[in-house]
Amino acid sequence: MRRGRLFAFSRFFVRRYIGRWQADVPERQGPAVYVCSHTNLLGPLAALCWLPFPVRPWVYHVFMEKGSCRAQYRDFTFPKRFGMPGPLAGLCAWASAGYVSRLMASLGGIPVYRGSRRIIETFRETIAALQAGDPVLIFPDVDYTDEGAGIGAVYNGFLKLDRFWSRVSSAPLDFVPLRLETEERRIVAGPAVRFDRAADRREELVRVREALRREINRP
Repeated sequence: MRRGRLFAFSRFFVRRYIGRWQADVPERQGPAVYVCSHTNLLGPLAALCWLPFPVRPWVYHVFMEKGSCRAQYRDFTFPKRFGMPGPLAGLCAWASAGYVSRLMASLGGIPVYRGSRRIIETFRETIAALQAGDPVLIFPDVDYTDEGAGIGAVYNGFLKLDRFWSRVSSAPLDFVPLRLETEERRIVAGPAVRFDRAADRREELVRVREALRREINRP
Protein backbone atom coordinates (compact mmCIF):
# COMPACT_ATOMS: atom_id res chain seq x y z
CA MET A 1 0.00 0.00 0.00
CA ARG A 2 1.05 3.59 -0.56
CA ARG A 3 0.28 6.28 1.95
CA GLY A 4 -0.39 9.85 0.94
CA ARG A 5 1.71 12.97 1.11
CA LEU A 6 -0.30 14.43 3.98
CA PHE A 7 0.62 11.41 6.10
CA ALA A 8 4.31 11.78 5.25
CA PHE A 9 4.19 15.51 6.02
CA SER A 10 2.40 14.96 9.33
CA ARG A 11 4.65 12.07 10.36
CA PHE A 12 7.69 14.34 10.03
CA PHE A 13 6.36 16.63 12.76
CA VAL A 14 4.81 13.93 14.96
CA ARG A 15 8.12 12.06 15.08
CA ARG A 16 9.76 15.17 16.45
CA TYR A 17 6.98 15.61 18.97
CA ILE A 18 7.03 12.06 20.41
CA GLY A 19 10.71 11.34 19.80
CA ARG A 20 12.38 8.34 18.21
CA TRP A 21 11.04 4.85 18.94
CA GLN A 22 12.64 1.52 18.12
CA ALA A 23 10.26 -0.97 16.54
CA ASP A 24 11.26 -4.61 17.02
CA VAL A 25 8.52 -5.72 14.68
CA PRO A 26 9.55 -7.85 11.70
CA GLU A 27 7.13 -7.75 8.80
CA ARG A 28 5.23 -11.01 8.39
CA GLN A 29 4.87 -12.71 5.03
CA GLY A 30 1.29 -13.86 5.49
CA PRO A 31 -1.90 -11.97 6.42
CA ALA A 32 -1.51 -10.23 9.76
CA VAL A 33 -3.57 -8.15 12.16
CA TYR A 34 -1.41 -6.22 14.62
CA VAL A 35 -3.00 -5.49 18.00
CA CYS A 36 -1.73 -2.70 20.24
CA SER A 37 -2.86 -0.65 23.24
CA HIS A 38 -4.15 2.85 22.57
CA THR A 39 -2.51 4.39 25.65
CA ASN A 40 -4.36 7.69 25.22
CA LEU A 41 -3.17 8.18 21.62
CA LEU A 42 0.48 7.29 22.24
CA GLY A 43 -0.01 3.82 20.74
CA PRO A 44 -1.37 5.05 17.39
CA LEU A 45 1.22 7.84 17.16
CA ALA A 46 4.19 5.58 17.94
CA ALA A 47 3.04 2.67 15.79
CA LEU A 48 2.00 4.66 12.75
CA CYS A 49 5.14 6.79 12.85
CA TRP A 50 7.77 4.16 13.64
CA LEU A 51 6.67 0.74 12.38
CA PRO A 52 9.11 -0.17 9.58
CA PHE A 53 6.31 -1.01 7.14
CA PRO A 54 2.93 0.54 6.32
CA VAL A 55 -0.22 -0.71 7.99
CA ARG A 56 -3.89 0.12 7.60
CA PRO A 57 -5.35 1.14 10.97
CA TRP A 58 -8.92 0.79 12.13
CA VAL A 59 -10.31 4.30 12.67
CA TYR A 60 -13.59 5.27 14.32
CA HIS A 61 -15.70 6.23 11.30
CA VAL A 62 -16.58 9.74 12.48
CA PHE A 63 -13.00 10.84 11.91
CA MET A 64 -13.06 9.77 8.27
CA GLU A 65 -15.50 12.46 7.10
CA LYS A 66 -15.20 16.20 7.69
CA GLY A 67 -18.73 16.88 8.91
CA SER A 68 -18.92 14.02 11.42
CA CYS A 69 -15.37 14.71 12.59
CA ARG A 70 -16.28 18.33 13.30
CA ALA A 71 -19.36 17.27 15.26
CA GLN A 72 -17.35 14.77 17.32
CA TYR A 73 -14.74 17.36 18.19
CA ARG A 74 -17.31 20.12 18.87
CA ASP A 75 -19.69 18.04 20.99
CA PHE A 76 -17.38 15.59 22.76
CA THR A 77 -13.60 15.68 22.31
CA PHE A 78 -12.86 19.34 22.95
CA PRO A 79 -15.54 20.21 25.54
CA LYS A 80 -15.70 16.92 27.47
CA ARG A 81 -12.17 15.53 27.20
CA PHE A 82 -10.27 18.81 27.24
CA GLY A 83 -12.75 21.01 29.10
CA MET A 84 -12.96 23.73 26.47
CA PRO A 85 -15.89 26.17 26.61
CA GLY A 86 -18.45 25.77 23.82
CA PRO A 87 -17.38 28.61 21.52
CA LEU A 88 -13.71 27.65 21.70
CA ALA A 89 -14.55 23.97 21.14
CA GLY A 90 -16.54 24.91 18.08
CA LEU A 91 -13.72 27.03 16.69
CA CYS A 92 -11.12 24.31 17.23
CA ALA A 93 -13.43 21.71 15.69
CA TRP A 94 -13.97 23.89 12.64
CA ALA A 95 -10.22 24.46 12.26
CA SER A 96 -9.12 20.83 12.65
CA ALA A 97 -11.83 18.59 11.18
CA GLY A 98 -10.84 19.02 7.55
CA TYR A 99 -7.20 18.25 8.23
CA VAL A 100 -7.94 15.21 10.42
CA SER A 101 -10.40 13.63 7.98
CA ARG A 102 -7.95 14.05 5.09
CA LEU A 103 -5.14 12.63 7.24
CA MET A 104 -7.19 9.51 8.05
CA ALA A 105 -7.64 8.92 4.31
CA SER A 106 -3.95 9.61 3.65
CA LEU A 107 -2.81 6.94 6.12
CA GLY A 108 -5.22 4.36 4.72
CA GLY A 109 -7.64 4.27 7.64
CA ILE A 110 -10.38 1.64 7.61
CA PRO A 111 -13.61 3.15 9.02
CA VAL A 112 -15.04 1.31 12.02
CA TYR A 113 -18.83 1.60 12.36
CA ARG A 114 -19.03 0.64 16.01
CA GLY A 115 -22.52 -0.29 17.24
CA SER A 116 -24.00 -0.12 13.74
CA ARG A 117 -25.10 -2.60 11.11
CA ARG A 118 -22.54 -0.96 8.87
CA ILE A 119 -19.83 -2.78 10.82
CA ILE A 120 -20.06 -5.37 8.05
CA GLU A 121 -18.46 -2.74 5.79
CA THR A 122 -15.54 -2.56 8.22
CA PHE A 123 -14.98 -6.30 8.00
CA ARG A 124 -15.31 -6.34 4.22
CA GLU A 125 -12.79 -3.54 3.73
CA THR A 126 -10.41 -5.18 6.21
CA ILE A 127 -10.58 -8.53 4.41
CA ALA A 128 -9.97 -6.78 1.10
CA ALA A 129 -6.90 -5.09 2.61
CA LEU A 130 -5.56 -8.41 3.89
CA GLN A 131 -6.15 -10.02 0.50
CA ALA A 132 -4.16 -7.19 -1.09
CA GLY A 133 -1.26 -7.97 1.25
CA ASP A 134 -1.76 -4.98 3.55
CA PRO A 135 -1.26 -5.56 7.30
CA VAL A 136 -3.98 -4.17 9.55
CA LEU A 137 -3.51 -2.37 12.88
CA ILE A 138 -6.17 -2.37 15.62
CA PHE A 139 -6.39 -0.70 19.03
CA PRO A 140 -9.25 -2.55 20.79
CA ASP A 141 -9.09 -0.86 24.23
CA VAL A 142 -12.42 -0.15 25.88
CA ASP A 143 -10.78 2.64 27.88
CA TYR A 144 -8.66 4.28 25.22
CA THR A 145 -7.83 7.22 27.51
CA ASP A 146 -5.88 5.00 29.93
CA GLU A 147 -2.29 6.23 29.84
CA GLY A 148 -0.79 2.94 31.05
CA ALA A 149 1.42 1.08 28.59
CA GLY A 150 -0.63 -2.11 28.94
CA ILE A 151 -4.18 -2.89 27.96
CA GLY A 152 -7.27 -3.53 30.08
CA ALA A 153 -10.67 -4.64 28.86
CA VAL A 154 -10.91 -4.96 25.08
CA TYR A 155 -13.69 -5.12 22.55
CA ASN A 156 -14.01 -8.65 21.19
CA GLY A 157 -15.55 -7.79 17.83
CA PHE A 158 -12.30 -7.47 15.92
CA LEU A 159 -11.62 -11.18 16.48
CA LYS A 160 -14.49 -11.99 14.15
CA LEU A 161 -12.05 -11.15 11.38
CA ASP A 162 -10.81 -14.72 11.55
CA ARG A 163 -14.24 -16.03 10.63
CA PHE A 164 -14.54 -13.63 7.70
CA TRP A 165 -11.01 -14.47 6.57
CA SER A 166 -11.70 -18.21 6.65
CA ARG A 167 -14.43 -17.68 4.06
CA VAL A 168 -11.99 -16.33 1.48
CA SER A 169 -8.73 -18.11 2.30
CA SER A 170 -7.42 -21.31 3.80
CA ALA A 171 -4.28 -19.49 4.99
CA PRO A 172 -4.15 -18.84 8.75
CA LEU A 173 -4.70 -15.29 9.95
CA ASP A 174 -2.07 -14.11 12.44
CA PHE A 175 -3.04 -11.80 15.28
CA VAL A 176 0.22 -10.19 16.41
CA PRO A 177 0.39 -8.40 19.79
CA LEU A 178 2.48 -5.23 19.97
CA ARG A 179 3.82 -4.25 23.38
CA LEU A 180 4.68 -0.63 24.14
CA GLU A 181 7.75 -0.23 26.33
CA THR A 182 7.33 3.46 27.04
CA GLU A 183 10.43 4.03 29.18
CA GLU A 184 12.68 2.35 26.60
CA ARG A 185 10.63 3.85 23.74
CA ARG A 186 10.26 0.50 22.03
CA ILE A 187 7.49 -1.35 20.23
CA VAL A 188 7.96 -5.10 20.56
CA ALA A 189 6.06 -7.77 18.66
CA GLY A 190 5.03 -10.86 20.59
CA PRO A 191 4.38 -14.29 19.07
CA ALA A 192 1.46 -14.46 16.67
CA VAL A 193 -1.78 -16.00 17.91
CA ARG A 194 -4.03 -18.06 15.62
CA PHE A 195 -7.50 -19.50 16.01
CA ASP A 196 -7.83 -23.26 16.13
CA ARG A 197 -10.74 -23.59 13.74
CA ALA A 198 -11.46 -27.14 14.88
CA ALA A 199 -12.04 -26.02 18.48
CA ASP A 200 -15.13 -24.49 20.07
CA ARG A 201 -15.50 -20.97 18.69
CA ARG A 202 -16.46 -19.30 21.95
CA GLU A 203 -13.61 -20.92 23.84
CA GLU A 204 -11.19 -19.91 21.11
CA LEU A 205 -12.35 -16.30 21.24
CA VAL A 206 -11.50 -16.14 24.93
CA ARG A 207 -8.17 -17.94 24.46
CA VAL A 208 -7.01 -15.70 21.63
CA ARG A 209 -8.17 -12.52 23.36
CA GLU A 210 -6.43 -13.37 26.60
CA ALA A 211 -3.24 -14.52 24.85
CA LEU A 212 -3.05 -11.14 23.11
CA ARG A 213 -3.70 -9.27 26.37
CA ARG A 214 -1.04 -11.23 28.23
CA GLU A 215 1.61 -10.46 25.63
CA ILE A 216 0.69 -6.77 25.42
CA ASN A 217 0.82 -6.55 29.24
CA ARG A 218 3.97 -8.64 29.69
CA PRO A 219 6.56 -6.82 31.86
